[in-house]
Parts: sequence; structure tokens; C-alpha cells
Amino acid sequence: MSPQLTAERNESEPVKQFTFHRIHGSRIRLSNQSRTATRLEAAKFYDNGVVYSALPLSGYSKFIVQATELAVGWSGSFKIGVILISSEVFKDGFQPPRYSPSMPHSWVWSSLSLHVGQDLKISYGTINLEDLRLGDKLGMEITSEGSLSFLVNGKSQGVAAHNIYATNKLVYGFVDHYGQAVTSTISEAFVNPFTLQQLCKRKIIEMVSDVTKLKDILPVPIINELLFYQVIYSKLRTLGTM
Repeated sequence: MSPQLTAERNESEPVKQFTFHRIHGSRIRLSNQSRTATRLEAAKFYDNGVVYSALPLSGYSKFIVQATELAVGWSGSFKIGVILISSEVFKDGFQPPRYSPSMPHSWVWSSLSLHVGQDLKISYGTINLEDLRLGDKLGMEITSEGSLSFLVNGKSQGVAAHNIYATNKLVYGFVDHYGQAVTSTISEAFVNPFTLQQLCKRKIIEMVSDVTKLKDILPVPIINELLFYQVIYSKLRTLGTM
């Protein structure tokens, strides 16, 4: 069995709630104060239905949507995932893909498979997303340490990735209204701030181009012990070398 997430939100931490992002697929219409996304002309077209979280995910985060309209006549349904992207790229003018998974630096749950980047595909979950019904809820949960799990009706499908915060890129959640998936409405969506340790790790990675030299740069032994092994491990996992 896949390990389950155990982190809980610290009630003393400030929480930021969010809606869908103004950047979205060309056939998406937002309504309900940007909390509902609908793929237009769903009987004719199956694609261009990607929507993103309005905020980059950070700390302990949740992004849950409810299926509120489904279509018949198409194969495929909702897909959900996260993408790592720089703020210089993800801005007005950014062109979302026609459908996912077609993006590097991403984790996408589709049907019964987890797509990591554009090349790796592995079996994932006990629920086929193509079997979702009206009213079902799907989404993601990320621990403060960056462990990602996908959920259906509140039930975790297992940890899909670790250390997704361990780069200098922003992490955005997304939902792809593909095929049968026409409309979804956000039921729960919030982020928490990064801890000081996480901010330090991200800044170090941003400033040091060659992580193999990181231990020589950090002068304090206790910092070496605390940060070096965690940052190197996270970086190697992100690069796919571990």
C-alpha cells in the first residue's frame, strides 16, 4: 500500500484561499467569481480545458474541485496535477497546452496512470478517473515538506511525489477538463506560507548553480548537516537521478 499523508495544517498559520487563475485553456469560461470552470462546446471539442490554481502552492496546501457537469460521447475525463514553472514564463501571454500530460516538470494523474514529465508513466491510484460521477470530488494535497498526494472524495490515492518544493520554480496545481469532463467547481483551495527553513533551501538552490559545490560554500557545520543532504537529495530527485 502507498504511504498516506500525515501532515496537518497548523491552525495558527495564516491561510490564503484561492480561485482558478485568469490564465486557462482557450475553451474555458470562468464563472461564480472564478470558482467554476466550464469547457465550452463540449459536444464538439474535447480539449483546451486546462485551468490552474490562482496562487502558487506553498506549505500545507489543498486544491479540491467537484465534478458538476459531465458529457457523453468522449473517452477520457478529468486529469489533475501540478506543474513547476518560473514566474518569467507563467504570466499573461502564457499558452496552456491543449491537454495534459504534455508539459515537462509536471506530475499528472490521468485515468489509472501517473505521468511524470513527458516521458515516465507509472500505475497510480485505485480509482479510475474516467469512472468519476457527478458530485464526486477530486484534488490534491501537499504537505509542508512537499509530498504530493491526489485525492478522490477525500480518500488519498497514495503519495505521488516528494520534495516538489525543492526547486526555485513556482508550483501550480491544475485541472484538465478533458473528454467527458465539462465543468468543475472549487470546493476547497488554500495554501500556507513556507517555513523559514523551506525559504532558505529554495534561496540556496536559486543562488547556487552547481549544487555539488554547496557544501564548500556553507561555512557552518550545523547548516551543512541540516541543509546540504536535504537540498542535494531533493535536487537529485527533481532531476530524476534518484
